[in-house]
Amino acid sequence: MNALRTGTRFADRVRTRAVLPEDKAERRDSIVRAAVELLQNAPQGAFSVEELAHRAGLAKGTVYLYFGTREEVLLAVHAERQHLLFDTLEKVLASPRVDIRTVTRTVTRFLRAHPEFLPLAANCRGMLETNIGAEAALAYKQVIGARLVGIGARMEVLFPSLAKGQGIGLLMASYGMMIGLWQISDPPACLASAMERPDMRVFNVDLEKQLGTALVCLWESATMRHDGSGS
Repeated sequence: MNALRTGTRFADRVRTRAVLPEDKAERRDSIVRAAVELLQNAPQGAFSVEELAHRAGLAKGTVYLYFGTREEVLLAVHAERQHLLFDTLEKVLASPRVDIRTVTRTVTRFLRAHPEFLPLAANCRGMLETNIGAEAALAYKQVIGARLVGIGARMEVLFPSLAKGQGIGLLMASYGMMIGLWQISDPPACLASAMERPDMRVFNVDLEKQLGTALVCLWESATMRHDGSGS
């Protein structure tokens, strides 16, 4: 009976406008979770606000109380995933036996576990340019920038050949490489049926394998460049 009353109270809060800060946070989180669920079948984010609201158990207008546009919801999902990747990187960088190959394996495993990450990353610039307010875009950039500074500084401690600021540069170059290789490996829908043709097989990229190799080369080159141990 207690569980029934608790469930009823929660349902009542879902149907009414959130007032308490914890209720507002819960409502916002429910919208983001609904977007994550929809992304499992539509990794490019091709779903409507109506579908999002229905999945979250909310009215369409309620979504707009927390996010100005559908793209702001997608940006929130991507930011959440970026923080999760940053947390994963910080954990592996804190390992007593960390090395470059361990770091790169950690990244590729993360991407395998979160297939929505790279499609959202590739679309992020377009979302920021077209349908996200300046306030939301600035807040996103500021928070992500702060994480990059912290992790970049940690990398410079672990790899002394990196000069100040080069840790951030290496992270950004890795991010760009991830997006670029994903775009090559993910053909547009109009070409999906043609990818097995002999003249198209050159574009059949094993993303995890190619990305792992490319990241190792990038990181090894960057960390050897300034200490005289490589040419």
